[in-house]
Amino acid sequence: MMNRIICMLVFSLFPFLLFGQASKASSKEIKAYENAVIMVNEGKYKEALPILNTLVRENKNFVDASWTLAELYGKMRNEPRQISTLQNVAKPKIPRYYNSLMRLAAAYHGMCNYEEAIKTYELIPSSESTFYRIAQQEIQQAKNAIELRGKPVPFNIRNMGKNINTEYDDYWPSITADESLFSTTIKVGKLEGQSDFGRGVHEDIFISKKEDGEWTPTQNAGTALNTMGNEGAQSFSLDGRYLFFVACDRHTGLGGCDIYYSIRMGDLWSEAINPGAPLNSRHWETYPSFSPTGDEIYFASNRPGGTGKSDIWKSKVTIQENGMLKFSEPVNLGSAINTPEDELSPFIHADNHTLYYSSKGLTGMGGYDVFVSYKDSLGKWSKGKNIGYPLNTCKDEIGFVVNAYGDKAYFSSDGQEKNGQGRDIYEIKLEGGNYRPIKKMKYARGKIVDVETMEPIQAQIDVFSIKSNETVFRSVSDRKTGDFVVCAPEDEDIGVNVNKKGYMLYSENFTPDNPVQFDLKTGIPLDKIEIGKSVILKNIFFDFDEFTLKKESYLELDRLVAFMKLNPKVRIRLDGHTDIKGTQEYNMTLSVNRAKAAYNYLISKGILKSRLEYKGYGKNVPIADNSTAAGRTLNRRTEIVIIAK
Repeated sequence: MMNRIICMLVFSLFPFLLFGQASKASSKEIKAYENAVIMVNEGKYKEALPILNTLVRENKNFVDASWTLAELYGKMRNEPRQISTLQNVAKPKIPRYYNSLMRLAAAYHGMCNYEEAIKTYELIPSSESTFYRIAQQEIQQAKNAIELRGKPVPFNIRNMGKNINTEYDDYWPSITADESLFSTTIKVGKLEGQSDFGRGVHEDIFISKKEDGEWTPTQNAGTALNTMGNEGAQSFSLDGRYLFFVACDRHTGLGGCDIYYSIRMGDLWSEAINPGAPLNSRHWETYPSFSPTGDEIYFASNRPGGTGKSDIWKSKVTIQENGMLKFSEPVNLGSAINTPEDELSPFIHADNHTLYYSSKGLTGMGGYDVFVSYKDSLGKWSKGKNIGYPLNTCKDEIGFVVNAYGDKAYFSSDGQEKNGQGRDIYEIKLEGGNYRPIKKMKYARGKIVDVETMEPIQAQIDVFSIKSNETVFRSVSDRKTGDFVVCAPEDEDIGVNVNKKGYMLYSENFTPDNPVQFDLKTGIPLDKIEIGKSVILKNIFFDFDEFTLKKESYLELDRLVAFMKLNPKVRIRLDGHTDIKGTQEYNMTLSVNRAKAAYNYLISKGILKSRLEYKGYGKNVPIADNSTAAGRTLNRRTEIVIIAK
């Protein structure tokens, strides 16, 4: 199950050797060794330990037993005994000397003792070609780690404490944009130094809520998400409307591990939904991260066609009217992100241009390190950059997520402190440096209601940047409460559209002086489509005295196209209006041409001419005082009017 995923985060259980290769061991010793290996694989560490210790004590040349014992000590977090066990067989007169040296050097590296690791690797002669090649690579990795350690980044790393962390392994943090919900995966029953596969050990999703500025004690997410099996690697959508997670070996699954999602309705989660192919396959898919624009999901998979063992992929997503999701064929993120080794736990930030992930294949401290990559205007990702020491250690740092504003991050590690709790969740402040997200994102809460009944409505919300003409956020409101949370870049002009079948389109514009916010009492009231009703399109822009649409208008008009397709019987008239400045004839011509420009755009997007009309009114229908600049701005507008439904 999820244990398959976690196994990627540690050494594979044990590189147990073919017993026929065991050095100078009697049949009785080999039999005892086989039994010990079975016990270890079953998680019976305490039972296996005395058997292996006896074998090692009585036969120093039985190196297989020493190697397995050392691995077992490593799993039990007894690093001194792990090292001393390997030192006892890493001697020229003991069989498989160079193999033991390699294991000893790797153990030093795993303890962050890079200097001793280098010294040990350097004992491998070039005549041992296979070992020598690997040793040289590992020496360089250790030198890279020393260099990173010599340039520490001023991170303020804080354990999140007992309300989030438990005595068990805690990992895969996730947080909503409004920072009201926090989730983790907990390996219930798995204490530090114990087996991942012990009796009663399983993974569940837990959720904490913020009350009075503090996180409440984390609680099991409930039976809609968790089962008697294992669930984890979960992540919220920014607004907390969706929770994505991974489950393995379910009867509803396609492969070993599949991505599922659940939709929040009020305080409840829907039953888990497996979207099937093409998102999921016969291989394993895990670590989902939903884009703020609601049109992509990033995840890790070992499916064919990748660069390495586990790669990061993404799939296009469509949010359907009922809130269900539809996924396209995944594509690999390519060599800028992926390596021949393992990449996992991608996290796409709220700015949609900053990607954090963990990798074993790039220059790092050891184990899994956290890296950051940035997407340019052409959609290309930069080469992953190590976030740095001391956040990254020789152990595993995974599940790195950053809040929407970009000043706090959360991650899981087993290398930050020795507190007897295994993996814990940590919080850091992102004070500066080039590891922060490109943009600071702010959130706003709201709700959508029927204007007549005030009943909540589930509708699609789109937020877009006027400057870049790109969607920055998309989701749906809660079908039970009508509540929603949106994200938008700080200090940018923002457009907001709400679309619901059978209702008029909602259009609003916000500026840095009037940031995105909604009346939580009245909500966004949607009016049902009726002949004669109108809506001002607040994000249609023209240059002064011009009637050519500015590109900043395109996304608003695209939402109007979506409105027309969602309501195929509706016919509209596009009305152009001006302020009082200029002659009557001039303003009339300008208003007609501006309305026609929007009309032509809709036709270019496939809307039939028979469903459209346009008309100019010049300065004849003001809605505000033309004696003020603010009033004249309001009067210069484009509207739609329903003429048939």
